[in-house]
Amino acid sequence: MNVIKLNTLGFIQKIKEHEEFKKYMLNYINKRNSDTIETYDSVTLTDWNHNTNVNRQYVKKLGKILQPYLKNVAEKLKATDIRVSNIWFQHYTKDSGHNWHYHTESNWSAIYYIDLPDKALNTQLFDLHENKILRHTDIEEGDLFIFPSTILHRSPVNRTNNSKTVISFNVNFDKVFIWATNKLKILLF
Repeated sequence: MNVIKLNTLGFIQKIKEHEEFKKYMLNYINKRNSDTIETYDSVTLTDWNHNTNVNRQYVKKLGKILQPYLKNVAEKLKATDIRVSNIWFQHYTKDSGHNWHYHTESNWSAIYYIDLPDKALNTQLFDLHENKILRHTDIEEGDLFIFPSTILHRSPVNRTNNSKTVISFNVNFDKVFIWATNKLKILLF
């Protein structure tokens, strides 16, 4: 088997509505309902097991906020269809993290950094060809990071006394407009 290295893209966008949404989201988590929030892997709190339930309040609110940012990425990818699925939050306290993994059944992964007290807690990407962790420190709290879901990634263990909170989701960008003439459409689930 020949193995070749391919260049790809990742997108980082600052969410201008971040400060207001951060307050809302952290309050939402603090008032958590034990029926929908639990631990997973070594993540302190998450609603991963309810990731397809669009009736969660924050999903509806965030869906409205994300539309222009997803449209920006769709334009760069020359896509006309956007389908968001499997949206969930993850909250990490001291000594919690999330092991290396891929996201399946989507072509892009997205992470919105709600609370990021230290850049050392940025999501790490792994370059399989070079067999090393990629270094990128451009991500800050309030950023939306979208990258191919086939890239191995993890949340490093939080060694700080501060919490890290993200909202992750899977997204498919489809129907390339080089060949199609459809208008852009966004589907949440």
